[in-house]
Amino acid sequence: MTRMPTLLCLTLLLGACAKQPAPVAAPAVPTPAPTPAAPVETTPPGRTTPLASLGLVDIQFSGLNDEAGPTVQASAPAPTGAAGLTDRGSIQLKPVSTGTFTTGTRGVDGMRYLYATFLVRNASSAGTAYTTARQNLTLVAVSTPSTLSNTPVSQLKRFDGTDASASIAPLILPTTGLNFNLNTARPDLMTGAQDLQAYAENEVTPLVSAGVTRAFPYGFVARNRTLTTTRTLSANPGANQFDGVVTVALKLPLQATPADDPYTFQMTFAVADDSVTRVTESVEEQGSGSAASRAAALGGAQIAALCGSALTSPLLIGSVTTAGAPGARTAHIGGDLALKTLPAAYAATGNVTLNVDAASGLASAYTVYPPTPGGQTPSLTFTGNGTARGGTLAMNANGSFAFTSKAGDGAGYTLTRNAGDTFTFTGGAATSDTLRYGVATSTGCSGTNQTAPVNVGGRVWFVDGTKTGGDGRQTAPFTTLSAAQTAAAANDLIYVANGSGTYTQPAPLALQNAQAVVGAGTALVVNGATIAPAGTAPTLQVTGGAAVTLSTNNTLTGLSVQGSTDGITGTNFGTFNGTLTQVKATNGLALSLKSGTVNLSATRLDATNAATNGRGVNLEQVGGTLTVTGSGSAGSGGVIQTAANAGNIGIHLQPDTANLTVNLNRMVVQQNHNGVQFTPFSAASTGTLNLSVQDSSFLNNAASSVYLNPTGNTSNTYLIRNNTFTHASTGNGITYEAQRPSGSTSVDQGKIQNNTLSLSTGGNANPIDLAQRVAGSGRFEVSGNTITSYGLYGMQFRAMDGAARMDVILTNNAVSSPASNPVGLNLDGIALTSGITSGQTNTLCVKPTGNTSASPNTAAAGFRLRQLSGSAFQIDTAAPSSAGVTAANNGSTVRLSGTFSPVAGTCQAPN
Repeated sequence: MTRMPTLLCLTLLLGACAKQPAPVAAPAVPTPAPTPAAPVETTPPGRTTPLASLGLVDIQFSGLNDEAGPTVQASAPAPTGAAGLTDRGSIQLKPVSTGTFTTGTRGVDGMRYLYATFLVRNASSAGTAYTTARQNLTLVAVSTPSTLSNTPVSQLKRFDGTDASASIAPLILPTTGLNFNLNTARPDLMTGAQDLQAYAENEVTPLVSAGVTRAFPYGFVARNRTLTTTRTLSANPGANQFDGVVTVALKLPLQATPADDPYTFQMTFAVADDSVTRVTESVEEQGSGSAASRAAALGGAQIAALCGSALTSPLLIGSVTTAGAPGARTAHIGGDLALKTLPAAYAATGNVTLNVDAASGLASAYTVYPPTPGGQTPSLTFTGNGTARGGTLAMNANGSFAFTSKAGDGAGYTLTRNAGDTFTFTGGAATSDTLRYGVATSTGCSGTNQTAPVNVGGRVWFVDGTKTGGDGRQTAPFTTLSAAQTAAAANDLIYVANGSGTYTQPAPLALQNAQAVVGAGTALVVNGATIAPAGTAPTLQVTGGAAVTLSTNNTLTGLSVQGSTDGITGTNFGTFNGTLTQVKATNGLALSLKSGTVNLSATRLDATNAATNGRGVNLEQVGGTLTVTGSGSAGSGGVIQTAANAGNIGIHLQPDTANLTVNLNRMVVQQNHNGVQFTPFSAASTGTLNLSVQDSSFLNNAASSVYLNPTGNTSNTYLIRNNTFTHASTGNGITYEAQRPSGSTSVDQGKIQNNTLSLSTGGNANPIDLAQRVAGSGRFEVSGNTITSYGLYGMQFRAMDGAARMDVILTNNAVSSPASNPVGLNLDGIALTSGITSGQTNTLCVKPTGNTSASPNTAAAGFRLRQLSGSAFQIDTAAPSSAGVTAANNGSTVRLSGTFSPVAGTCQAPN
């Protein structure tokens, strides 16, 4: 039977009691449209805002089998303490109609259908209007410590007031609003009362809180009372302004006898504000087209469906658990498949294949239940149907998949190089794509055109010279670097496979801002994922100019570059990062960099440049770190050769106001005017140099192999160790000539250790020549060096031209030379000088121990000690005298000059 009875209206929640003289149905909706014949992609699943609870509401049904029909009342649960149920406002409901009817045969398939329709006011249960509008306000079924058997049901009573069987509670199931059809004697849709709402299982977990033990993934969503195009309930409604309407519809089996039927029961709901506009097609609606019509009226709302739906593109919820402990199921509507969680957006990098394993794949979004508790769990199978934007999707049956974006998707992100040549794309607006897939159980529940979002951010362009006809994606790389660079934009990354080993092109690779080029010699790691392991580095060979021209903030790693002129060039280049196998200039500079910061490691640098004032490497106004490692063997760090003409410099370092660290290992620096030269711009330069030169060979450099000429008021460090210096001409080996401005407090520190130096005996070449001039300090350890030939002095140390100070720890060096033929200028093995003219106030402090020094000139000596008046000469030995020097240095002879008057002192060793 169906009736519209007199309803009990609560004064607190529902307003004044009133009799309803006629049925008050929900507003009419447009005539249902037929199910679309072609797939219509609904809004991709996703929830950016969790369900937000306003509190709880109890709805009590009474008189289920009364001749007069049921009555209904709603109330907020009474608070039970801090840990129990607490009214957080709830919602104001006003019942307007109820109805019930039965179908089938009692004890066989007999079923009672029940509904109650409420007006909804956007106000608390006490009637206080909310100041925030509501969207998709939903009554979500929940269990509490007061409900029965992990159900939302409580107070289950028979007509006589005794407890009905608790086993009935799980059998009270949600449905949509239904009427009794006299023609078919079956339920029929109640116009406009399709308010059942289904959720993915994890969507409702935010509603679990103190006093709520489980939230079930179903509820009843309020409609706007007068508009079918929106569910919004306006803020600040008037006292009797009920903008919403909702129908709570249920079904439960008839018991064996009327006396066993429930007469009264209560259900508890959480009142939730929902940011997602969704229409749920109930089992009873399937085939009617009603859900599609309602979704269209709401402006294209998401459609959710249960197993058995004929819709072509719904969100397949599959089934809804209606009873059971958390994680378990004792009753449900729908089939054996349940959507556990809305598929989270997968994160992909443009053009890169995203491989997702089964554990993280689409199966992780679903739960498959046995058709009956304790039965066998069905299997689950997935199929792929491409992507919305035309990317590629390779779907496996277990839900794992490989996705590659449409070529070029993902632009607009910022590329950042991290430690270890790994990369991160950040910022930007993702290009949104959608995976299209099908899902089916072995028991026949299936859904086609399911969707999962993919956010594509950042782009990697792939190059492989052994492939043809590609579009730059990992699955179809470009053949040439120039093709990749044409497609690429700022902040893109280009990956170069080894291919056939060498990529030859006529023009330089001109990078754009913040671009990176990664060769196969380095693992390609982007956003924490290894896309390609490290392998063999390819070579970029440019036949018409420099190999690479930098823009700003570029990275080159995992490859070699060779230019017909220069290797890598850049001005105002920001920060240049790189790890390269080789940088080679056939007729120019390996590195020609001005104004920026370099963080570059290269196995070798090679340059041949015979131009006037040519350079092999030029770092001008450059900070950061340059490291040449070599591969282990002598000379494996590369060969730098310009010309012996004045002005030609093999490696020119001029940091100016920047702080620069340079590490040169296993290199060959030959036939330059100066091999390695450090020269600040001016006395105003504030930058520093930390220079390390080790295990390298210096051959026939005309002026100096290493020339250090700090003139600014800065403090630098030098390590020159295990190198060989061989000159057939008149050039010095290591020259340090600090010309500090007056009053400078700078302190340079250096270690010159275990080098072998063989210079021309003709002319005035000095293997090691260190001078601190005008002001400032120099602290050096010179130890373990072997000098086998020289032209003027084997070693020379001077503090001169003002108030400069030099400290030298001079230990275990061996100095000798054959006489020149004809006799040249060969003088003393080691010359120590404090002051160059009288009246200066320089200080030279020397600690000479364990040295063996001899001169080929009988008029000279192993040591020459020279002091002019005004300057100080400190000797850090037990006996600060010429005899003490001889005694501490293996009997080396000493020659004195000037007004020699040494004093004891403690020399400062370099750090």
